[in-house]
Amino acid sequence: MSLPPRITVLLLLGALLPADVPDPVRIAAVVTDRQGRSITGLSARDFELREDGVVQPLLSAEPRRPEARRLAIVLDEFHVGAADSIRVREAVGRFAAEHLRPADAAVVLKPLDSLTTIRLTTDRAAAQSAIASFEGRKERLEPRSVLEEETLGRAPALVEAGRAQVVLSALRALASRLGSEPGRAAIFLVSEGFPAPARRLGIRGLPDAGIVERFANRYDVPIYAFDPRALSGDADAPSPVLARLVSETGGTLTRGGDLAANLARAAGEIDSGYTLTYRPSRNDDGRYHPVTISVVRREADARSRAGYIAPPSAEARRAAREASLAGSLTPSRMLRRSPLIDVWSGVTRASSSTARVMVTWEPDRDARGGRSGAASVQLKATSKDGKVLYEGTLGPVRVGEGSGGASPDRAEFDAPPGAVQLDLTIFGVSGQKLDVDARDVDVPVMKDGIPLLLPAVLIATQSAREFRIVAADADAAPAPSREFRRTERLVIRVPAYASGAPVPVTARLLNRLAQTMRDLPSLPDAAGGVTQFDLPLAPLAPGEYFLQFTVKGPSGPISQRLSFRITG
Repeated sequence: MSLPPRITVLLLLGALLPADVPDPVRIAAVVTDRQGRSITGLSARDFELREDGVVQPLLSAEPRRPEARRLAIVLDEFHVGAADSIRVREAVGRFAAEHLRPADAAVVLKPLDSLTTIRLTTDRAAAQSAIASFEGRKERLEPRSVLEEETLGRAPALVEAGRAQVVLSALRALASRLGSEPGRAAIFLVSEGFPAPARRLGIRGLPDAGIVERFANRYDVPIYAFDPRALSGDADAPSPVLARLVSETGGTLTRGGDLAANLARAAGEIDSGYTLTYRPSRNDDGRYHPVTISVVRREADARSRAGYIAPPSAEARRAAREASLAGSLTPSRMLRRSPLIDVWSGVTRASSSTARVMVTWEPDRDARGGRSGAASVQLKATSKDGKVLYEGTLGPVRVGEGSGGASPDRAEFDAPPGAVQLDLTIFGVSGQKLDVDARDVDVPVMKDGIPLLLPAVLIATQSAREFRIVAADADAAPAPSREFRRTERLVIRVPAYASGAPVPVTARLLNRLAQTMRDLPSLPDAAGGVTQFDLPLAPLAPGEYFLQFTVKGPSGPISQRLSFRITG
C-alpha cells in the first residue's frame, strides 16, 4: 500500500533529523519607528535575536496577519481617581464599541471581580455593562462590601498593600486564562499605577510583579498599561511597577492623551509585527531563557517579551519521578522574598571549576521612605548536594555613612557551578526574629571560547574620597537596591571572564525608552582586572534608566541590561 506524498515526505524528514533536535521557539516582535508607527516589509536579515546573550540564527521572520483577538481590559478602580471616572468610562466604552471586531473575545474586569469565573465573550452588551459600572476609588479606602473588608481590612497601610496585591493577582490569572488557547491575546490595564506591595508576614504564594511577568511571558500575553491622568508640567514619574510589567512583556505604557485612541493603537499592534522563529541549541532544561531582539535598520525599535521558560525534557521529568518514588529527592523548599530587606547576591569572580559568590543586604524602604526594622541577618548558603558553603551573621550595607558594626556587611564564599540555596533569618534591633527569606543564586558554567558576562556591581559613593577608596577595592560591597540619589556617584564594576581571565567590557547609558544617551568611559585602573565605570548622577533627571554592558563573543557581542532609578 502506498502512502500519500505529504506523509512520505514527513517520514523522510523525520528519519533525517536527529532525535535530539530542539523544538523551534517563536517570539512575537513589534517593530516601530521613533514616532511609534509600525514598520513593515522586514525580513529575517533585518533582525538580530539573542538568547542568553548569544546570537541565534533565525529560521524565519513572518509578518503577522490580523486574526481574532482575546483581550482582557482591567479597570483598576483602586488606582484611578474619582475625577477621571467619566473619562475612563467614555473612552473605554468607545473603544469597545468601535474597535472590537465581531470575532474578538473580550472580558472587562475590575479588581474584586471573581477570578474563578473569568469568561471571554463576544457579547458586547456584557462588556458595556461592566464598563458603565466603573468608578475610580483611589484614596477612598472605606470598604464597599463585607467581602472587601474581609479581604483588605480597614488599616490604611494594609488596604493599600492589599489593593496592589489584588490587581497583581488579577493580572496573573488573566495571563494564564488568555494564554490557555491559541491565537493573539493581550491585557489592557487602565491604572495610575501603585507601589510594589510588601508581602504580609507568614503568607506565601501571593504574586508579585515578577510572578506576573513570568506568567505573561510563558503564555505570550503582553501587558499594555494606560495611565488616564492628564499630563502636566509637574506630572509624577511613571509608576515603576507598570513600567516594569510592560517592558518585560512587550507592551507599552501611555500616559494622558486620548485614552480611546491609545487603546485602539495598542489593539492594532496585536495585529501587526512579526513572528521570529529559531531553533535554540537546547530548550528542554526547564529554565527561563532571556531573549533580546534588535533591528539592524536605523531609527527602528523592536519590542518583545523578555524571554521564555523551556519545558523540562522527558528524561528530566522521568528522573525526578523516579527519584521521588525512591525517596532520594530532597524536598524543594518554598522560595520567599521578605518585604523587610533588599538583597544583592551574585558571582563576582569565576574560573573553570569554581566561582566567588557575594551576598549583601539592607533594610527595605517603605512607601514613605523610612526603613524597616531589620537590624541583622543570619545567612546559610548550601550547595545543591547539601554542603554548607557559608553560615554567619551579616550587618546591613549602606546604613549610616562610614558606620561600622560587629558583623561583616557581606558574605563571600566559593561555590561550584549550579544552584546555591540562600536561607536568611531576619532579626530586629532587640534580637527578635522578624521574618525569613529563601532564594537561590545560580553559579554559571564557564564554557571554552565563550565569554561569561556576570551581574554588574553598583556601589554608590557620597564623596570624592569615598569614590577613590571604593574604586581601588576589588571586594567593595555592592548596593542591594537599584534606587539612588542625584547627590551620589556610582562605581560600576562588571566582571567578565573568558578562559579564566578578565576580559574588557563596554557600557552605555540608556533612557527609559532604551535609547542610547551616551557611552560610559571605563576607569583606567581596573580593580582586580575587572572593568569599572564612573557615573555621576547629578546631571541626570529623576526617573528610570538602563545600563547596557557588552563583551565581544565568538558569534558577536554578548550584552546584559540593568535598570536603575534616580529618586531626586
